[in-house]
Order: sequence, then C-alpha cells, then structure tokens
Amino acid sequence: MEPPTAIKRRLNELGLRSRLRARPRAQGRVLAPAGLLRRLPSAPGLYFPFYHDVLPEYAGDLRRHLRTLRRLGPMISWDDALAVLAGQRPLTGPMFCLSFDDGHPSWREVVAPILRELATPATFFLTTGLVGRPGNLTWADCREIRDAGFSFGSHTSTHHRLADQTDAEVRRELTDSKKEIEDELGVEVLDFAAPYGYPNVDFTEREVLAAQQAGYRSFATTLRPAMHAGDSPMWICRQGLHPAWPIMAVRTRVHD
Repeated sequence: MEPPTAIKRRLNELGLRSRLRARPRAQGRVLAPAGLLRRLPSAPGLYFPFYHDVLPEYAGDLRRHLRTLRRLGPMISWDDALAVLAGQRPLTGPMFCLSFDDGHPSWREVVAPILRELATPATFFLTTGLVGRPGNLTWADCREIRDAGFSFGSHTSTHHRLADQTDAEVRRELTDSKKEIEDELGVEVLDFAAPYGYPNVDFTEREVLAAQQAGYRSFATTLRPAMHAGDSPMWICRQGLHPAWPIMAVRTRVHD
C-alpha cells in the first residue's frame, strides 16, 4: 500500500493531467524535454501502448506513432501478447500490443480505418454505460468495429474509480459490462482494463481478485514498465499516449 503522501501526490498529478489533456499538443510539448533522457525500445520487451479518442485532426499523428513503433518491432494482438507472457511465443526484441479505452465515435470514424490501412491489430476496452449516449459509440458502431476484425474488452459499466466502490458495486461493474458486451456483440469478453488504472489509488488487489472470479484472463493497469515472459496477465502494464504528442514525448512512456 502506498503511503498517504504518495497517494495525494498521485491525485495531484492526475488533476494536472486532466487539465493538460484538454490541450494535447501543449501536453506533448510539456512532456517532450523529459524524452531527451529516454530512448525508444531496442531491447526485448512487450509494450502495451493505449489511446482514448483520436479526433480527425490527429489521424496523421496516430499514423506517425504507429509507423514509428512498427519500425522497432511487430504490432501483435492481445491474444499473442498473452502468449508472450506465458512463454508460448518468443520475445526477441520490442513488441507492441495496442488498445483504446472508453467508447468514442472516433474509433469507428478514424481509428479502425487507420488500423485496417496499417494492418495493425487492436483491442477496444469499452465502457458499456457510455454506449448510445450522445458523443459516444452505438452498439451498431461496435458491431462494425467487431466485423472489421478487432477485439473488445471491458472497461466497466460506469468508468467510476473501482477503489471507491463497495464489493457489490465492483462485482456489478465487472460482470454487467462483460455480459452486455457479450450479449450485444456475440463475442467472449476475457480482458479487462481498470478505469484510470493506478494501483492503490484507482484499484486494489480486491478488484484483481474480483476480475479473476468474474472470468477475466487479464487485468490492465496504467503502470508503464515493459513486460516479459513470466509476468502476470492479471497485472498488464500499459503506456498511455495521445496521438498529438511528438515522438519525443512518446519516449517518456515507451522506452527501454
């Protein structure tokens, strides 16, 4: 358990990030100088970069990010990434497993066409309570993305911070979202991404155990280190990015 001062510092960081997130190019410029101290991966390691929405003005930026990562190593599916962690697929250099969170209509309008163009697999972690609300995907949109060959996981029903909820509420977030996606899309949902995703602030071991009991095979956090064979799929480390960031800012999240 983190000490109270560390938790408070983390919450302050989240508040600052929320303000910067509304100005992603400015956010990227703020982060970029720290990238001078890092390099993009060259050693063997499994990385899970993820995004949220990708507005049309950032489509070219997303292509640039993905092409940069693909020059370093293959982009693999979530299934193949779990095979790497299980030691069933060799890790001979950097590998990247892409995902997107929440449920923004840009997934259908911008993201899926780019992924098809670049032959890049991805998993979409869906917050089911957002589906059909103004400014979000519909279930028809989700089915279109499914039919394009992409996979779905759960990102809860409400996107509330799990650590703040009761045991019963946590179970509902995990099981109701899983069932709704399965019912609407006709696919098995085995992978879960925790909202916000920082241990002991946004979720605890209670939620990891509850996810296992609900039938999930993986649990994604927002911790950033590279992963390797033998690491637990119930503690996936993902690197949050925005397509508007320059590559120097990407280096602050995805690096050796």
